[in-house]
Amino acid sequence: MSLNKKTEKENRTTFPLYCLPEQLKDTVERVNMFTGMSMELTVNIIFTMLSIICQYLVGVISPYSGISGPCSLYLLTLAESGEGKTFLSRLLMRPVYSRFEEMQLEYRDRLVLYKREHLIWKTVLQGLNANQRQAIKKRFGVEDAHSQLEEHYKREPKRPVEPKFIYQDVTFKALIQGLSLHAEAGIIMDEAISFFRSGLKNHPGLLNKGWDGGKYSFDRTDGENYKLPLCLMLSLMIQPGVFINFLEKYGEMAKNSGLLARFLVMKVKSSIGQRNSRIDEEGLNAVLAPFYDHIQGLLTLLEARFYDDSIPKDQLRLSDDAKMFLQEKQREIEQAILPGGKFSHIRDFASKATEQVLRLGAIMTFYSTKPTGNSSAADLLYTKIIDARQVSNALTIVEWYLQQASDLFYPLSERYQFECDVRNLWNFILKRLNKNQGVPFPKSELLQSGPGRLRHTDKLTPALNQLINQKLCCIIRYNGSSMLHIAGYYPNGSVCTGSVTHSYSTVQTQNLKDEDFWHVDL
Repeated sequence: MSLNKKTEKENRTTFPLYCLPEQLKDTVERVNMFTGMSMELTVNIIFTMLSIICQYLVGVISPYSGISGPCSLYLLTLAESGEGKTFLSRLLMRPVYSRFEEMQLEYRDRLVLYKREHLIWKTVLQGLNANQRQAIKKRFGVEDAHSQLEEHYKREPKRPVEPKFIYQDVTFKALIQGLSLHAEAGIIMDEAISFFRSGLKNHPGLLNKGWDGGKYSFDRTDGENYKLPLCLMLSLMIQPGVFINFLEKYGEMAKNSGLLARFLVMKVKSSIGQRNSRIDEEGLNAVLAPFYDHIQGLLTLLEARFYDDSIPKDQLRLSDDAKMFLQEKQREIEQAILPGGKFSHIRDFASKATEQVLRLGAIMTFYSTKPTGNSSAADLLYTKIIDARQVSNALTIVEWYLQQASDLFYPLSERYQFECDVRNLWNFILKRLNKNQGVPFPKSELLQSGPGRLRHTDKLTPALNQLINQKLCCIIRYNGSSMLHIAGYYPNGSVCTGSVTHSYSTVQTQNLKDEDFWHVDL
């Protein structure tokens, strides 16, 4: 491999850390310095944390429709066992899990108080019901008894909502029940093998709506119909082999439903056997302290909004420069998903790129600029505007994820199979021409003894057309014969007929006007 090709490959696999807010970039580098574990894995865990927080605090205004949407992310991390998925999750998400545990403890106290108050309320209700029955029986004071009962119903204690922000190994039914009480949550799994084997994956409608931020309708067993305003985030970590097995069994369903296309996909470059970690707990905690402090501030905002739903979400929007930049890049993405484009085989992923850019841009802007204290000066600086620089950074990150998806799904794509067919066909033709010392051979031999997959006209024709359009071979007919032959070319571009001197006519040669043509590297 040449140095240039090696550098290009490294750039494709190395996450663009320079696009992150400075504090996040420093955190990723310092965690890598102390643990030796993958920086890409660290990035995805940080994005998981920020997504679960920001989806509760932030909306992003679409520059296309002017409608507010969620900034939730769906993250899929492919990493072998031993890469540190669980260790890094526990380390980086420590403040999140700690705060949610505190809220759970407070919820249990509130639940005990609620049950006590509700028992008292129920006892009083029994007395008021008895009073009403007596009033009806005596035909006196019925209106007063009814009025007292109505007022008492209004004073029924409200059951506290459980602060259930994160689900792990959850069934479809349990998730629906939880979301019916609290519709903004995340599914976070360090070992997501159970997700890909569960029934939840068979409900892409729910998961798609959760990413879109739309309403999901479902019928309860009691006959009632509910429409849940969903806002979901997913972070799934799984071994590559397990995921490939899932694709082989359910890939078509997941791809055709649009579920897979909503994920930012990453395959972690292994750090096993290359780590130079430090055993320094105090040092690691010290370098994480600024990051932890900032996350704690954001969690305080989340907690305040959870207990007071009158607090609105911040609505972030693009600056005019950011809109112009995104519009220009949108055109480039559209070109890339055309037939032959670099993302044509993952066009479903690439078609959601601008939406992913909006979400990432909102998350990084909110993290960088949202005041978490009582500073009036900081409040003045917080404009809720996503500028062009942040959009550019978000786009670079999303393009990196698209390249990851491209590398992962390319071997499963129609384009990859087509290119394999073209190479196999060219190898057969080249060997056949060389064996025959350049003399053209009957085209019918391709169907009779060519590559097995291509012994059908519908498979053979596109691959043969590709070779012809790359001017590697052509189809000729000898004068006086109806049989078609495959012929090669001399280096000077003239048709090679070997030792045969018969006159011929060219039936099919290079067609440069073919709009669907792209070059296949042989």
